[in-house]
Amino acid sequence: MHAHIRTLMNGQLVTVGPEVPLLDVAREIAAHDIGAVPVVDEHENLLGLVSTSDVVAFFQERGTLEGKIARQAMSAEPPVIDEFATAEEAMSVLRDARVRHLPVTREGRLVGLVTASDVIRHILAHHPAPEVA
Repeated sequence: MHAHIRTLMNGQLVTVGPEVPLLDVAREIAAHDIGAVPVVDEHENLLGLVSTSDVVAFFQERGTLEGKIARQAMSAEPPVIDEFATAEEAMSVLRDARVRHLPVTREGRLVGLVTASDVIRHILAHHPAPEVA
């Protein structure tokens, strides 16, 4: 259970810039069947995260996504974790921050994303199903 987060994270990220139209962000989420998209600057520094919940809440409050951009809907300064943190540390951050998507950083730059589902798969890998007789 002491695996580094970098072994659990998804390093193949779909990211967007802060000025990307929110409709395009929603399309990326749907096209890739993902729960959140990191918002980064030109140097891959994390600015925020747009989750499916953020898109839905934004739509409910405003009635449209037209003419809106990622920066307007993102959760700014989300909790992050270093790539060398352990799975236990990630579980604590996910639980305490009440989030499902946790950006992973290396020296402050975004390198991946770990989800609650990734951590659950890691837990299950270390607790195999009992043998059936």
